[in-house]
Amino acid sequence: MKTSIHTLIKQHSFIFFVLLAVLISWLPWYSTGSGFMVFGPSIAGVITIALTTGKEGMRDLTQRALRWRVGLRWWAAALFATSFILLVSIAVNTFLLGGEMPTFIFLRQEWQLIPVVFLMTILGGPLGEEFGWRGFALPVLQKRWGAAMASIIIGTVWALWHLPLFFQPDSIHAQIGLPLLPVYLIGEIVLATIMTWIYNNTSESVLVGGIILHNADNFWATALLTNDTVATTGNELSQLNMQLYIVSTVVGVLTVLALVIATKWQLGFVNNESGIMKD
Repeated sequence: MKTSIHTLIKQHSFIFFVLLAVLISWLPWYSTGSGFMVFGPSIAGVITIALTTGKEGMRDLTQRALRWRVGLRWWAAALFATSFILLVSIAVNTFLLGGEMPTFIFLRQEWQLIPVVFLMTILGGPLGEEFGWRGFALPVLQKRWGAAMASIIIGTVWALWHLPLFFQPDSIHAQIGLPLLPVYLIGEIVLATIMTWIYNNTSESVLVGGIILHNADNFWATALLTNDTVATTGNELSQLNMQLYIVSTVVGVLTVLALVIATKWQLGFVNNESGIMKD
């Protein structure tokens, strides 16, 4: 019986991972009606790797999670790729569409705290999720479906995994609202695609292409688009500029389309079984 269950998990490892991630993360929501456990994907990813590939898989995950020697340009890409998209979006929204310019209050008043805040925010979403999304799911999916399709699948699941937050009044997701869930989903696919590209070009570094990039996206969105500062943390959530949010999604889509076309849909993916670079 145990052998049959183990075989079933290995044959359908991604489905098992998704169900386990949802089961863990949504536990506060479906048990008490509120809350969200952000560490669900990482826990599910580690469990799935342990069950499907054992010690060898865990050793490989550890190596990818600690892989930091990937070149300065890829560190720069991980740290600033999403900030570039946001700055272009702000320019388009402000100067072409007549939108309101963000205040950049955090960068103006608390710029010296950037390293501290950046390191502190890693403990939330990035560490809680990336051992699942990039640690387990991405390498498994792109071996079967290719890099572009793997990014679409992960981005879609990633967006829907956040669903309980759309019902949590104090979350940014509630401000976006269910009517704009498709826009949010597209945005997650955009981010997942950029992460796939950097992950593949950093020798599958979960650290750089996963944790650091994920954290940079969260950080720049807060620093560039909101009025939040360290001094105001814990107070009322800044109101989302919906027009700018939609513009940033469109700019992200155009950026990713250019990236996908430039890499011939492969996003730097290497077929490890044949040793042939697909990019």
